[in-house]
Amino acid sequence: MRGGKGGQDNWGPFVLSQGNLNATDMVKPKAVAANQWYIDLFRTHKVSPPSAPNDGFNEIISSFKSGQTAMMFHHLGSANSLVATLGDKASAVPVPACGGQRWTYFGDESTALFKTSKVKDAAWKWMAFLSESDNNARFVQATGQMTVTKSAASKVQAPARFITATANSLPFAKPLPAVPETADFVSTVWPTNMQRALTGEITSAQMMDTAAKHFAPR
Repeated sequence: MRGGKGGQDNWGPFVLSQGNLNATDMVKPKAVAANQWYIDLFRTHKVSPPSAPNDGFNEIISSFKSGQTAMMFHHLGSANSLVATLGDKASAVPVPACGGQRWTYFGDESTALFKTSKVKDAAWKWMAFLSESDNNARFVQATGQMTVTKSAASKVQAPARFITATANSLPFAKPLPAVPETADFVSTVWPTNMQRALTGEITSAQMMDTAAKHFAPR
């Protein structure tokens, strides 16, 4: 299990609920129960480090490298560093199924064309340029991400087993909701309230209610 301050990497109940980020689905009994299950991994079953609620990215990676934790949810960006330390002891698999379904997300390093842009043609040409096989391969090498095409996957500078796990996740990978509230949810709402839930300050239901209110229509 990962820590409480890792921001976008803490997707326990979000993954388990197939990515339903909205005011209605976040407070459904199944979502609250999934979140409670995730919290209990730390509070009840003690399968994560005692420091988990306060751990950030560096602490989480260090715990994995030292063998204190055995599994975490991450992307290709950490693959080379993990293998440099652990060698063949480190590997990757797609996220497990829950209720017969799987969900994971993609889109960390995305490009977009704004409706109000005054240089739409130029923006489109730049996006098209970045999407070409060789150019996209160079781009993801710098960002630690996956290519937009399977044909360019062999150009990603990461161990083959990590690339395979990522490619095998594409059938059920989806982007986060393209709404203004998502950015604050990822950077503040989710990690702050997960930390509070892990320390027992709030319940799973209270945490999910806070998340739901964040996405509620205004």
